[in-house]
Amino acid sequence: MAEKAEKKEGPAAEKKDHGKEAAPAAAAAGGGGGGIFTKMPVLLGGVMLIEAVVLFAGFKFIGGGSPRAAAGAELAAAEKGEVPAGEGKEGEKGTGAAVDKKAQVEVPVVDFRAPNKQSGRTFLYDVSIFVVTKGANEEKVKAMILSRDALIKDRVRTIIAQSDPEKLGGGSEPGLETLRRQVKYQLDEIIGDGLIDEVLVPRCIPFRTDF
Repeated sequence: MAEKAEKKEGPAAEKKDHGKEAAPAAAAAGGGGGGIFTKMPVLLGGVMLIEAVVLFAGFKFIGGGSPRAAAGAELAAAEKGEVPAGEGKEGEKGTGAAVDKKAQVEVPVVDFRAPNKQSGRTFLYDVSIFVVTKGANEEKVKAMILSRDALIKDRVRTIIAQSDPEKLGGGSEPGLETLRRQVKYQLDEIIGDGLIDEVLVPRCIPFRTDF
């Protein structure tokens, strides 16, 4: 009876031992699966971080050249004395065209009639005078002419009143060299020496007033 009891307990003990061994194995297997799933978000986060770094570096590389190129273009335009397109006077945004500060520009000075009685008869000379200056000095010259308008007209009227009618009428001086020289001297004194390159007299026509 004792031997039978031992034989019955043998298979039961083996089943219990087998159950104990299977439990840790199943637990290990279950634990391994759970570990992979818990690491998946970390791996995905790492991949997304790497993609973000690559994209940022790519945009930085592509867009990095444009500001430098634009700055270089503006510097070159400034050295040439040009105003970039889209900017007007005093740096305001607008549609102002590029201005070459070395180019010469013509600025009107006077357009009026002045008397001359040197021949014994009274003549009124219809006179138009311009000055040639550099683009860099254009605004300054215009401002000075506007602010000293009366003085400039007085000096030009005096020059015409004292001039030889032969020289004013183009008889002895078709180019009106004396008139140009005297007007330039006065304008250099009023506006500033070195600002005016040349004086132009497109019109100087005498009209008799005493018939």
